[in-house]
Amino acid sequence: MEKKLNSLKKILESNFIEIGDKESMNALNNNDESLFLSITECGLKWQKKKIESLFEKSSISIDDFESEVFEKCIEFEYISECLKPSKKNFYFINLSGLYYLDSKKNKNIKNLVVKKLEDNFYKEIKWFLKDEEKLIVSLLLIFNAFSEEKSFEFTTKNETKVWAFMKEDLSRGLVEIGICQSFQDKIDAKSTKYASGKNFLSGQPSILSRTGLFMPNNGSYYLELKTDADYDFLVSLLFNGFGYIEKLAFVELIEKLGRDLFMNSVLEDVFDFNDKLRSILLH
Repeated sequence: MEKKLNSLKKILESNFIEIGDKESMNALNNNDESLFLSITECGLKWQKKKIESLFEKSSISIDDFESEVFEKCIEFEYISECLKPSKKNFYFINLSGLYYLDSKKNKNIKNLVVKKLEDNFYKEIKWFLKDEEKLIVSLLLIFNAFSEEKSFEFTTKNETKVWAFMKEDLSRGLVEIGICQSFQDKIDAKSTKYASGKNFLSGQPSILSRTGLFMPNNGSYYLELKTDADYDFLVSLLFNGFGYIEKLAFVELIEKLGRDLFMNSVLEDVFDFNDKLRSILLH
């Protein structure tokens, strides 16, 4: 039985490399040549059709098995039959079969596959905002969008002015402070994400949307800061690697821009910097 399983494994490995190319080779190299771990890793990323094609291509006819060997493989569930009617009575080595073979060489393989699955479901996140996300946070601070009731929303009345403000005054101020790089080249490239304020707000958040602090709400947006830890988290996201000088300059910038927007009737209420956030920034 083992000899037949190894034969099926060689067929599968050859097709795995052919179908996955560099990705398959990298997986094998990173997993100490374990086909079981490599297919598990790639299978979590690949589309279902691609995986099905791999196994189907690696199948052999039931006629190519010795009767006794086939029965043992079926009994231990080391092989599976192809699902397509056109491939009826064709069998391939499955993950159980690969695990059986690879575990003979590596006794720690069970722990490795569990770790791989855990990493796929809950990977460690590098909490580092892109410059565009810092721009979004700064905008929400200026509009005091700290609750659903006070959410910021682009409207036909304010979008032109606010989007111009974001691209010019706000972004320039953040660049001058040093906590952002200019993204004028991206705007000039006229990609869809930078075509309008609405597109920008909906298309940019990636890490920000995973923090639990940024709340999209049917086209409106706000920051939800409930605890001291939330405020500390937001500050660490904005000023990772920066110190008091940059934080002070940021507070002064937001206050100045908030006053300017109020004077130009873009902000309905007199701007008032969030007291708690200000305290944490300038502590």
